[in-house]
Amino acid sequence: MATNNQQRLYDIVPIPNKGTGVIATQDIAKGTRIMAEKPLFIVPTNVMGKGNDVVEKYIAEQLKGLDKDQQRAFLSLHNCHGTKFRPFLAISKTNMLGLGSPPVGGGLFTEASRINHACNPNTQNSWNERISRETIHAVRDIKKGEEITISYIGHFAAYDERQSILKNKFNFDCACELCSLPSGQRRASDMRLTTIHTLDQAILSARSNVKFGLEMVRKMLSLLEDEGTYNSQVYRAYYDAFQMMAAIDDKARAGELIRMALEHARAVEGNDSETVKSFERLAANPTKHMAWGLYGRKKTQETAPADKDSEGFRTWLWME
Repeated sequence: MATNNQQRLYDIVPIPNKGTGVIATQDIAKGTRIMAEKPLFIVPTNVMGKGNDVVEKYIAEQLKGLDKDQQRAFLSLHNCHGTKFRPFLAISKTNMLGLGSPPVGGGLFTEASRINHACNPNTQNSWNERISRETIHAVRDIKKGEEITISYIGHFAAYDERQSILKNKFNFDCACELCSLPSGQRRASDMRLTTIHTLDQAILSARSNVKFGLEMVRKMLSLLEDEGTYNSQVYRAYYDAFQMMAAIDDKARAGELIRMALEHARAVEGNDSETVKSFERLAANPTKHMAWGLYGRKKTQETAPADKDSEGFRTWLWME
């Protein structure tokens, strides 16, 4: 699914009412790697925690180590903060992408940093530590001429919260497709997103009550599908369910759930990501998970139904 980016799939162009952005120059299939870019420089998390003066000094030192073309590329990036901060710091605050979860720092990129925001974007941006690059993967099919977007918000949030975050951090009012829904559809979307966020926070609190935990995961996956969201949250949900099955020594369900997590992780991060490599190891032997058997051992081992697309399989998987 993912490419090595041998063929350029995008162009950086002016976007009406948005300044500069990135558009697809051809149809791009879901799961395709669109970019894999090295940062101009990284500001480590421990530096960012020391205040603006320290961060600005650090950025100035990093810029000195770049060549003239790279310096010009940095200075050409958008500044949404005006004169609130000095120029180097303002550009960095506008364009820095978090690297990892939890982040090891923030990276500045000449191309990935130009991708505009959408609240339900068509790509997932991820820091690939194995290759030290920021990767951009299509999370749904993208048509030629369509703008390529990422989310600047790190969690699911309703309309009012999203608008507040984006206004405070990036000084714009979002008019993306999700934010432009008619009021009734927007309220329905807000309810789904709020519920997804609540479920995400609550799932692992189910502990040994795995049927309850599985029901929360199943409901969240259904809401994500209704919302048209296919980002990393999908594989994390399957992985949460896998951990529940690992903890009760349910090898059949654990094997199926880690297989599903792996399939979705490959689509949004690529075959070379650390997440995918970790999931591949667990798919080969689910019992290697550190929580295996934490809540006891099953007396009997089941076999998964053969037809993975059947209603019977879904009923079995989610213990309905």
